[in-house]
Order: sequence, then C-alpha cells, then structure tokens
Amino acid sequence: MPKNVLSIPSKRTPSISAPLTAAIRNYIANNYTDTHPDAFTNDIRDFARLRDQISSADLHISAIDTLLQYHAQLVFFATKFPSNINISFPWSLSFPPSLPSWTSTVSGAMEATTSAEAGPASGIAYTTSDTVAHPDLAFERANLLLALAALYSALGSAESRSEKESIKRATAWFQNAAGVLQYIIDNLVEPTAHLTPPSADLHPRLLSCLKDLMLAQAQECFWQKAVVDRLKDATIAKLAEKVADFYASALQAVSESTAQDASHKNAHIDTGKLTLPSGWENHLAVKRWHFAAAAQYRKACDDLGANRYGDELGRLHLAEQHVKKALDSAKRGVSDAITSDLKSLQGILQSNIARASRDNDLIYLEAVTPASQLAPIQPAAMVKPVTPVELAQPIAHLRDAPPPAFGKPLFAELVPYGVHLAISIYDDRKDSLLRDELASRRDELDALATSTLQSLNLPGSLQALEQPMGLPPSLLRKHEEVVSQGGLERLQRIAHDVERIAATDRDTLAEALALIEHEEREDESVRASFSSQGWARPPSSQVNTELKSQAAEYHETLIKAAASDDIVRRKLDDWEDLIGVLSGNVDGLEAFVPSSNPMASSGGAGVGRASEQQVQAVRALRERLEHLDDLLDSRSACVTEAKTLAAADDIRPMVMRDAATLSTSSPASGGEIAAADFEELFDRELAKYTHFKEDLDASEKAQVELLEQIKQRNTAFVEARRSDATIQRREKALQNLDAAYIKYRELSSNLIEGLEFYNGLAKILSAYRDSVKEWARTRQVDLHWLIHQMGRSSIEDHQAPQQQPQQQPQQPAIQPPESPQARSNFEADAAPSAPKPRQTRSKARAAANEAAQSNPPPPQWGALPPGAKIQFKD
Repeated sequence: MPKNVLSIPSKRTPSISAPLTAAIRNYIANNYTDTHPDAFTNDIRDFARLRDQISSADLHISAIDTLLQYHAQLVFFATKFPSNINISFPWSLSFPPSLPSWTSTVSGAMEATTSAEAGPASGIAYTTSDTVAHPDLAFERANLLLALAALYSALGSAESRSEKESIKRATAWFQNAAGVLQYIIDNLVEPTAHLTPPSADLHPRLLSCLKDLMLAQAQECFWQKAVVDRLKDATIAKLAEKVADFYASALQAVSESTAQDASHKNAHIDTGKLTLPSGWENHLAVKRWHFAAAAQYRKACDDLGANRYGDELGRLHLAEQHVKKALDSAKRGVSDAITSDLKSLQGILQSNIARASRDNDLIYLEAVTPASQLAPIQPAAMVKPVTPVELAQPIAHLRDAPPPAFGKPLFAELVPYGVHLAISIYDDRKDSLLRDELASRRDELDALATSTLQSLNLPGSLQALEQPMGLPPSLLRKHEEVVSQGGLERLQRIAHDVERIAATDRDTLAEALALIEHEEREDESVRASFSSQGWARPPSSQVNTELKSQAAEYHETLIKAAASDDIVRRKLDDWEDLIGVLSGNVDGLEAFVPSSNPMASSGGAGVGRASEQQVQAVRALRERLEHLDDLLDSRSACVTEAKTLAAADDIRPMVMRDAATLSTSSPASGGEIAAADFEELFDRELAKYTHFKEDLDASEKAQVELLEQIKQRNTAFVEARRSDATIQRREKALQNLDAAYIKYRELSSNLIEGLEFYNGLAKILSAYRDSVKEWARTRQVDLHWLIHQMGRSSIEDHQAPQQQPQQQPQQPAIQPPESPQARSNFEADAAPSAPKPRQTRSKARAAANEAAQSNPPPPQWGALPPGAKIQFKD
C-alpha cells in the first residue's frame, strides 16, 4: 500500500438485529391501528438482515453494493417511519475528540456503564470512549455514508498506481469518496446538528477537510498520470498547483474548526477540539508545500524553454523555499516515503539552481525575478466530487432490474409516516370543525332558545292551560329519557368519579414536584461539599427550570378545572331535588304537578269572550312554538348529517394518490413526504362542510326573528288568560320540570366532559412524572459518578510523579442505583420536554393525542489490519 496517501479510518457498528426487529414491530403495533406487525414479518426480517450485513462487511469492493443497498432501503424506510422509532444506532468514532467534556449533559462517561449496557434497545442517546449512539435515522444514514466514504478512500489508497489503469481507478475511488462526503454535508449535517451528544465524525469542518483531502489525492493521481505521460511542463505545473490548493483547503478547514471550537468553549454543548489522527495535519502541510514547490519547478522548466531566465531562477528559489517549509513539517509524524520524495525534489532544485545561476551569470545576465512579481500559476482542476448515482437517487434503484438494482422496496404496503400524519391532521381538523363550529354552535343556539322560553314561563304556562289534568306527553317523554339514562344516581356517580380522578391527578403532579425538589436539595448539598474542588456541573436550579415551568402550567390547569368542578357541583346541588323528581316514578311526577280546572271560575258571557281570546292567543303562541321546535330539529338534523358525512369521509385514498405523485415528481427529496404537502387537499376536502355552517347561520337569523314573535304572542296570551292560582302553580311545576330536564342534560354533558378531561390529563401527568423520575435518576447517577471522579482525582494528585496517569475507565466504580424503570433513559440535564394539556376540557382528547405525538419518543467491520491487503473479486 502506498505510504504517501491517506485513507479515512473505517467505522464499525455492532449487529442490532433483535432490538431493531422489536422496535419496528412495536412501532407498527402502537401507531398503525389498521395494520398488524405480522403482515410485515418478511420485510422486517429482510431489513434487519441488511443492517447486519453492513455490520459484518469486509473492506472489499463488493461491500459498496451492500452499503448502497441498505442506504436505499433506509431512505425508503424513512418515508414510512419517523426519525425516532425507539432504537439506538451505535457507531464507532473514526475521529474521536481530544477532550470530551460531556460529563454533565446527556453524554458523559457514565453512559458507558448504564445506557451503553442497555444498548440499542434502550432507544436513547449514549456514548462510550469510542462510540456514539442515537435513536435517529438521519444519524444512521450519516454514519453509514461516512463508512462508504471510508471504503472508497481505502480502495483508492490500496491501488499501487504503478501503471495507468491503477492510477485511473485510484482517481475514481477518491472522487467517489469526495462525492459521498459532499452528499453528507449537503443532506445530513443539518438534520443531525441538533443531536446531543454530538458525533465528532459529523463535524461539518471535518467533513469538508476530508472531502478536500480526497480531491487532493484524486488530483495528485491525475498529476502523476500527466508526469507518466510526459505532458508539457506548463500543464503539469497547473495540475500540481491545484493539488497544492486542495491540500491547503483541507488544512484550512481543520484550522478554522479548531478556532471555531475555541470560540464556543462556553457553549452548552462542548464538542471538544476537532482532532485528526496523529500526523495527519503534518501530512497535509507537507503535501501542500511539496506540490507548491513541484508546480514552481515545472513552471521554471517551462520558463527555461521560453528563454525567461530571470523567471526561471525566481521560481526555482521559490520552490526551494516551499520545500524547506515542507521538510520542517516532515520532521513530525510523516512517512519516510514522503520525506524521501521531498529530499529528491530538493536535490533536483539545488542542481537546477546551480546550473541556472551559472548560465545566467555567464551568458544571459538577466535579473532574477522576485517572487512577488512572478505571474501566478493558474491551477487546473481535473477532479470533482462524484456522487454515485445509486446514492443520489436511492429509491429509484429499489427494483429487480435493470442493474444496478437493490430489490423491491421493503414496507411498500405500509402507509408512509408523512401520509399517516397527514391523515391524522385532517381527521383532527375535521373533528374540530364538527365540535367547535357545528355541534358547539348548535348547542349555543339551542341554549339561547331554551333560556328565552324559560324567561317567558314557556311552554309550562301553555301546557297548564291546554291540559289542566294529568301529565303532558312531552313531559312524559322527557321523564322516560332521563330514567333510561340513569337519572340522578348516574349524575352523582359520575360526579364522584370526577372528584376521585381529579385527586389522583393532583397527587401525580405533587409526586413529580417532590422528586424535583428532592433532587435540587441533594444537588445543593453535594455542591456545597465539593465547592472547593472546582465543582462544574450546572446546578439543578438552572437545568430544571423547564420541568418547573411545565409543572406550573399543569398546576394552573388543575386550579381552573377545580373552579369549573365547583360550578358544576353547585349546579348539581341546586337542581338535585327537581332532577330526582323527574327521574322518579310517574306517581311522584303526578303528585308534584297539581291539577287545575279552568271551568271552576265564574261563568257568563264574559267567560265565553275570555275563552275565545284564550283560544286565539294559545293557537298563535302554539304555532310559533312549533316553528321553533322545527327549527331546533332542523339544526339537530344538520349536525347529524354533518357527523354522518364525517364518519364516511375517508381522505386516505386521496392522500395516498397525492403522495405517490409527490414521490415521483420530487426524487431529489429522497421520496420523503411531509404533512404540509397536503394542505391544498385539506382545504379542498374541508370545503364540503361549508354549507353546514351556512345552514347554521341561516338558522340563527331565523331564530332571532322567531323568538321576537314568540315574545309578542306570549304577551297577548298572558293578557288573554284568566288569573287562577291553581293554574299558576301547575305552570310553575311544569316549567320547573322542563328546566330540570334541560339542567339534567347540561349536567350530564359537563360531568362527562370533566371525566374525559381528567382521564386525558392523567395520562399526560403520568408521562410527565415518569420523565421527571428518569431525569432525576440520570442526575443522581451523574452525581455519583462525579463524586467518584472527584475522589479518584484526589488520589491521583498524591501519586508518585514518575507514575503515569491512568486512563479513564470505561466503567466507573459506582454503578447506577436500581430504578423501577426497566429502561435507561439518559436524557440531557436540561429538563426533558413533557406534553402540555389543553386548558379547556372539550379539547382534552386532542391534548392527550398531542402529548403522545410530542414524546415522541458485535461483529466489527471496516478495520483493516496492519499489513492486510484489499482483495478484488473477479
């Protein structure tokens, strides 16, 4: 293997077949109600098998297809699943930072003994001394492609370049490596930038450095071929100048990243100093000046042929200066082959300088051109990043033929995650429209009509006059409805359940707050004990602010809900007796409603005239009341029709159709579908509910006019009827029972809404409490480890000077305390995000759904042993 080129260190990843299979099955089972994981058994098995193949792949040309096939399936997989499916993807670090300082955040050495032991199945981020793991598909893709770039660079470095075909192959491999690195920079750096702990391998400056290094080596191969082919000196000079430019650019990327890291040393996340393998920076510096010198030498030869003797000498002297700079860098960690090449070039330059000086002094007598006045050499770039077409268009190659073909896409029958989310969003908007703009508005209009009638003593006064004895049929219908639903006993039972679950919710929140306060007291106590030893961990009072803020929101929500509960409770107490009468037996109703006899009043001609006036007034009022009943029925029918339409409204086929169109028309996006892509479809489909809202608008306008007419007819009715105390008592009793029926329905709705609210909040608070438990446990484990480290540091300070400092163990002596949680969850010290409830009960279910969405929650390959050679299959 040539000693004058570099290859990217290989990356390793263990087999995670079992936890990967379990994670995919669990996600399908938990998130796709219309799909069973068994329907995708073969797809899950094949996907896990592809993942295992990359973990055991050899450094061989055949591994390229293995990596590209898994990448293509991984890209398609990402269109069906979210980025986090609760499986961690561990990858070794090719470029570990020189000074990891993640002790007090999500990462840290403690993860090596806790999260790392839990492994990929933990579904959380963790680090060890040489590994970073994240439950993120973009992280998996980025590391997979970095492994591919390392493979391409290893293949290029393995070429002997002793003949032209080998030089061509090396040039192609290095350009492919640069193309893969450019793809990572363009497509995966940003999606992984938020991950903590950060992976040093994905530092954008490091990737830029590696890309320029690969281009430099590819250009160097092209330069070598030009030398072998004996091209013109001017041409070779331009090629060499570009080689020097590429190496200079790679070196500058490292220098800038180091300065950038230093400027962010106080940032929340410390990525550490970006570190290249030993000797790499010197290698880059040597190569830069070596090819700068070679370019000047070749240009000097061109100047000699063109009789520019002063320029020739000026360039030879400049080349000699470049060689001296290269030799200075070559003293530290550079291969003997490179040093030998430099010394050979130095000898050539010295002999040419002697010859040119002698000839110029004796014959040409030209002034030596200063370096500042020499015309710059125009670099000629003959290489560029070449992205394999299978990488640029991964999903297009998921086919059986023609080659290159990676087989049919796995999980093709599973609804894409973006589509699944889009369908959920549409259903939520549809439900919100039905609830808030139709059903709630219908209820408001009905309540206005009812309150107006109650203020007019209707329809009780009319029923008392029309049916002086017995119970009106409308009252009997209401009585039967209340009895069939459970009556007063049902309301009292639901009210008791609401109080019980509300108390449980308050206890859950109190438990979470107690955990936060206990952890903060413990942190303050330990901080005070170690204050003299440079205790640097952020205090709990700073990192638990988000948790406390969430707790305050939940507490405020419970206070408002309790106030609503008191109103409902008082309303139930106020109407308990009347609802009890309405939900009792018929005999009790008849006893409650007194009979009246209008004929008991004094008769005569006046009676006849009064009866005629009453008949006309009653008829006019009854007609208006019947029209109001028809209006109420039409509104109810309108909402019922809208609900029927919504029940049959399945947007899935249209979303699937549009998703297929988007995937075909936007190959550059990798086939990824976002819910925002369907906004136009949502607007178009929700428009079919517009006429229901228009019907309610018309109904509201008609009701305003009708209630005004009822008020006028009722005035005439009151003036026409005779004053009778018995009739008035009957009117009042009937009106009270009618109002009790309205209150029964209102209380029933209030109590059920409260029950649903507290049940939904219970899930959210339980998730919040669990996240607090895990956060507190993580802080406690971190605390114990830091205490252990402080103690160990004290011991090391007293060791003999000649004793070498021990390396940090991968597993600290203190193990994490036992936890009822089976799953380790090493999140950041920054408080974990918990779901937030809606503050109105009517949206409790939507809040619970929102909370569920927001929590969102080996054999080695690639190591080339010393002295090993890459084998190429026939």
